[in-house]
Amino acid sequence: MSQINLMQKLIDIIAVRVFEMIRLGEVKRHQGGKTQSWQIETAAGETVENAKHLEPFGFTSQAPVGSETLIFNVQGSRINNVVLNIGNRELRFQELKDGEVAMYDTSGNLLHFKNGGIIDFKAADTMKQTAQTINISGSAAVNVNTKSAAVSTDSLTVKAKTASIDADTTTVKAKTATVDAETTTVNGKVNLAGGGQPVARLGDTVEVDPNTHKGTITGGSTEVTAG
Repeated sequence: MSQINLMQKLIDIIAVRVFEMIRLGEVKRHQGGKTQSWQIETAAGETVENAKHLEPFGFTSQAPVGSETLIFNVQGSRINNVVLNIGNRELRFQELKDGEVAMYDTSGNLLHFKNGGIIDFKAADTMKQTAQTINISGSAAVNVNTKSAAVSTDSLTVKAKTASIDADTTTVKAKTATVDAETTTVNGKVNLAGGGQPVARLGDTVEVDPNTHKGTITGGSTEVTAG
């Protein structure tokens, strides 16, 4: 064999290895493991078993079957396969502008980092936060808009220059609840200690017994009651 033919044969072998180092495939089955493994079918119809999914530290996901990926053969070995990214064109969140980032899943949960310093967090059903201490700070405002809000705690402290509650029904359940404010405004009916008799106000009618000189308040608030 001439040197030219030998060189051409070596080049052909190298070319095949280089060509097969990266292949397009479709995820068929999740195979688990400490490092996630996948069964993948290549565009050429070949089935690749236990392709390792190398993920960045602190972030993990399990893509749905049918997602697409690129398979890399480490050192050109067809039995040593890894995938770096897995995507799904059918489920990809597409409402992005230049410079924006989003995290999403198949259930409709979404964390969208928008331009202008805006973060949009949407949960399809329930959002749960668990920590020893949760601090929420809004330099301008903190707004809560919901049909129902409940607070259950051993101690509740609200401190503000002005505190306003405008609601048909407001329920606070706690062993101790403290409101420290220069002005507190409550609009609507208020039942103190479970409600009961109308709360007397300055100027309400008082009947005085001529014998005992004891007075009985006969008027009271129609909006505030106390047990």
